[in-house]
Amino acid sequence: MHKASDSPMDPRLPPIEPAALTPHGHCRIVLTGIAGSPGVAYGPVYLHAGADVWVDNRPIPSEAVESEIARFIAALAAVVEEKRELKRRAEREIGTAQGQIFESHIMLLEDADAIAQTVECVRASKKNVAYCYFVTLQRVIDTIVGTGSYEYLRDRVVDIEDVRAAVLMKLRGAEPQGLDKLEDVSVVVAHSLTPSDTARMEASKVVGFVTDRGGPTSHASILARSMGIPAVVGCQGASVTISPGEMAVVNGFTGEVYVEPDEVLREQIARWKQQLEQRARRLLEISRLPSQTRDGRRIRLELNIELDSEIQRTAELASDGVGLFRTEFLFLSSDEWPTEEEQYAVYRHLAEAFGGRPVTIRTMDIGGDKLCRKLHVTPEMNPFLGWRAIRISLAQPELFGVQLRAILRASAHGNVQMMFPMISSVEELDQALMILGQAKEALRRNGTPFNDSMPVGVMIETPAAVMIGDALAKKAAFFSIGTNDLIQYALAVDRDNQRVAKLFDMFHPAVLRLIHAAVKAGHLARIPVEVCGEMAHVPLGALLLVGLGVDALSMAPGSIPEIRRIIRGITFAEVKEVARAALDSVSGEEVRRNLERAAADFGLDIGVES
Repeated sequence: MHKASDSPMDPRLPPIEPAALTPHGHCRIVLTGIAGSPGVAYGPVYLHAGADVWVDNRPIPSEAVESEIARFIAALAAVVEEKRELKRRAEREIGTAQGQIFESHIMLLEDADAIAQTVECVRASKKNVAYCYFVTLQRVIDTIVGTGSYEYLRDRVVDIEDVRAAVLMKLRGAEPQGLDKLEDVSVVVAHSLTPSDTARMEASKVVGFVTDRGGPTSHASILARSMGIPAVVGCQGASVTISPGEMAVVNGFTGEVYVEPDEVLREQIARWKQQLEQRARRLLEISRLPSQTRDGRRIRLELNIELDSEIQRTAELASDGVGLFRTEFLFLSSDEWPTEEEQYAVYRHLAEAFGGRPVTIRTMDIGGDKLCRKLHVTPEMNPFLGWRAIRISLAQPELFGVQLRAILRASAHGNVQMMFPMISSVEELDQALMILGQAKEALRRNGTPFNDSMPVGVMIETPAAVMIGDALAKKAAFFSIGTNDLIQYALAVDRDNQRVAKLFDMFHPAVLRLIHAAVKAGHLARIPVEVCGEMAHVPLGALLLVGLGVDALSMAPGSIPEIRRIIRGITFAEVKEVARAALDSVSGEEVRRNLERAAADFGLDIGVES
């Protein structure tokens, strides 16, 4: 195998000293949790107590019942407005997906059953409304825990606790205990951090955080990664073991916390941080170069984006276009369905901003973990196997038609493509294409311009879609593999369930064979195949996907420089051999070891994050 050269386009990065990952100095104590957000932070500890949710079981006189209820309704309305402001702030400063967390809080606050039960409790028991609301929501939490669903609905419990605390504090006339008023740069240590806590963080004052609770996919971890704050979560006992003012190192790569490190350990961490900064500068240089292998195979690197406000900023980045524009957030961010004109304005903005570069708009993918109160869907035991994505669109043809007409109209202003999510049968695709045809006919009757030959693709997210890939490829202009769902459905693993999360393995040979089969089906039909799931932005995953023949990778904007570096350091001929060996492997661990060995042979340091 070749070695990378020392040319100006050398894809190698300044090396990371392996020893820096392990403490060789001394400290008062080393705590181990879960790596929630990558990076290293060092600073004095701020111990965050969180909101006080204690309530007393206080009786009220009969004549005060209605005024107590009115006070409750006013408190709910006030907290709803606060949550809407937090949502706007999160969308503006962090991203739409993070803002959506607070949409779920608003849904909880406006839940008719919870309100009715609280009001009934006040009238029947003559107890103060704070106590009644506490009891009402605690009953929901106890039900979740008692049914054994806590792991699956862990974030739901956190949301309920967050909402309850906000309402109880409002009823007491207290202000939220936010982290936006920190006086000093600090490492925040807490039993838990609610979405409201993390959204209020002033990033310039919080260098890292550590929590007793949480996992890699918890709200706190997601927000930390979005904000670029190193975090260790699920570090049991941290909030009672670490004292305010103590110096702490947060290792968001290994999930370790070093309390009161000595000078040797501090120097070690300082060297590592310097090396990380050098890597970042080198990546910036590489990001301006073409994304092609050393033997000339071009791999398109595209963006995953979801918010109108992101369009202008991301259009200026060095990318080959947009591989996934998530439209569901248009539907989730408002109390009303977005109109055709509202959608058209966003899609047109997207098309025009990227000029001639392709932009792929996915029709709404509501359901699963993206709840929508406007649908009035009865809670499902397993929403990922329920009413979601294309199933909802086909069941709501009028709503679907509005979106299709808006996308078609935008196609007159740029290189627009469209794709349908969660297709698992030819019948679903035929039905979607029929409704698309009706949308085209409606525009023709009105004399509205659109691109009649706009490419229409399908997402490959289920084993069923892979198995009928040859049939789908005859009707689709391209495939886009959603690896997150494909892995989940192929391995029957909920990655948010800590009991089985370790089984969620993107390198499982079964997953790789499914991806290979999808690529083969697409290429036999002479249509391109791309990947827009999480696997695309993992360095080892990207290396393997290129070897499997994928034509394009779509990812978050921040991942493109690293993946471009990886692609420039390999040859297609060699990674095809690596991929062939992976398909013959018997375990994900074997695949990973071989990939790491191949990356080393290519002279590529894949870094600590992969």
